[in-house]
Amino acid sequence: MQNNKWLIFLFLVPGLVSCDTNKVYDEYMAIDGGVWLNEKVATFQFEAQDTVTAHNLYINVRNKGNYKYSNLYLFVTLKGPNGNELRDTVNCVLADSRGKWLGTGIGDLWDLRVPYVGGFKFAQKGTYVVSLEQAMREEKGLDGISDVGLRVEKADK
Repeated sequence: MQNNKWLIFLFLVPGLVSCDTNKVYDEYMAIDGGVWLNEKVATFQFEAQDTVTAHNLYINVRNKGNYKYSNLYLFVTLKGPNGNELRDTVNCVLADSRGKWLGTGIGDLWDLRVPYVGGFKFAQKGTYVVSLEQAMREEKGLDGISDVGLRVEKADK
């Protein structure tokens, strides 16, 4: 019986780990105390090695149930290895028109992946930096956002 458990473990774990083959990068940054201060910038750095395949970029947001808005405006900056920058304002819709949180929830925490750029081809290989700044104009910081993140994955053909 003990040997059977090890066999199951040996076959199951690699299968679970290898399921996300399109993932290039997926990281979160915790927001200290769940209050995102205006001057706090979430920065994510990753290496792009593939300039042929299209990629999808997502902004990941984890909010608490006490977040008082149904959306989150962000200033997003994408900086390439050559120093060129693209800057966007992104509206992350976190709740529907009835106030129901979107994404998946566990207890009082909601996790949502927001599409940022689809079908993006990196112009050159190298280090890319994505910066996220909250743009909600809360003087004392934005309460109720626990984590923000970035996901880069190969686009499905």
